[in-house]
Amino acid sequence: MKKDIVSQSSLSRRSLLRGAAGAGLLLSAPGLIGRAHAQSGDAIRLGAPFHRTGIGASYGRWYERTANAALQLINEQGGINGMPVEMIVEDDGTDPKRGVEVMEKFATEHRVDAVFGHLYSHVVAATAPRAGELKMPYFLCSEAHTLASGAFSRYCFQPSITDVKSQVVSMAP
Repeated sequence: MKKDIVSQSSLSRRSLLRGAAGAGLLLSAPGLIGRAHAQSGDAIRLGAPFHRTGIGASYGRWYERTANAALQLINEQGGINGMPVEMIVEDDGTDPKRGVEVMEKFATEHRVDAVFGHLYSHVVAATAPRAGELKMPYFLCSEAHTLASGAFSRYCFQPSITDVKSQVVSMAP
């Protein structure tokens, strides 16, 4: 019976967990609030690089839907410190080069307060160093092991990670 309930759900467990982690991240980022207030004064602007195209498009679709649901919930509850949260979306094409371009666009053109995303680790590996150079707070949603190993700057945060390398090693035999 339990299996029937799970199979009827339109939202996967992974998508739900990522959405909950994203919402928790937004609610627990006090440093983000001060930066947002200084730049926009009336709203917190978050860059959202979603995989709308490329090999990650199927994940990106759910990632975007979950982020929109979390954003709606946050704003319905009064935003963060009374400030509404806006999400600026760009398609990164699940491409490392495009991921870097999108990060630069968030910083220079959209002037967001922080960026959350990317999902695919090869895009994260290319984008995270640029986020550090731009001094842009970058909240990773990837399970890339690179950040946990200390490879990125102090501007990169990974609110939740499962040790993918250990999972693969334990399951391979």
